[in-house]
Amino acid sequence: MEKETKLFLELLERTQGAVGFTGAGISTESGIPDYRSPGKGLWEKMDQSVVSLSGFLQNPANYYSYAMEYYPLRAAARPNAAHYALASLEKKGWLKGVITQNVDGLHKKAGSQNVLELHGSLRRVVCLQCRERYSMEDAMDKVAQGENPPLCSRCGGILKPDAVFFGETLPEEPWQKSVDLVSNTELFIVMGSSLLVAPASGLPRLALSKGSILVIMNLMETSFDDEADMVIRRKIGEFFEETGI
Repeated sequence: MEKETKLFLELLERTQGAVGFTGAGISTESGIPDYRSPGKGLWEKMDQSVVSLSGFLQNPANYYSYAMEYYPLRAAARPNAAHYALASLEKKGWLKGVITQNVDGLHKKAGSQNVLELHGSLRRVVCLQCRERYSMEDAMDKVAQGENPPLCSRCGGILKPDAVFFGETLPEEPWQKSVDLVSNTELFIVMGSSLLVAPASGLPRLALSKGSILVIMNLMETSFDDEADMVIRRKIGEFFEETGI
């Protein structure tokens, strides 16, 4: 383990600003379940149609009934050692930014500045009619008081989580910025992602095509393991605690 940690730190020191790419696995140590872990992933416990755009538009109240169960867990989640380490690396100039598939907002909460949220955030809601945004806390307060689905205070439109649901495209701005960032980095670090969700799953391929060093930190195998320069099968928070970052 000491050798693995030393090698990782050497890669960080000799490259001119790495880029991090994170998935659900970086937040499991904060108490947020991932999606695909056998026996405990969210997709084994819920109907994915609940978080599809068509399903939401057909029955938004169904989504918020589901959300009431998981909201306390998400609201109570705090950044772990991995989130704080990435924020620290950015401050030191060793990390250019974090691209994340996560919708939990924990990177920003930990202090990271350049965070590209490819799938939006469950900490906000947006009115489908006038596009006004509110906090998820405000929306869930409405639901708790019997207003399901919660409605916009400005125009009365339905409030939808400001996250990308199945059937929606990624927001263009964070995606294009992510492509630019990955195209100009010497070190691309994948953390806690199964690399199964397109188009984000193509970013390691882009990094490799530009000659970047690829590091993968994930408990489960990914389709890029054989091409990675380094594969770390550790809990990410525990690993970063060991680095002393």
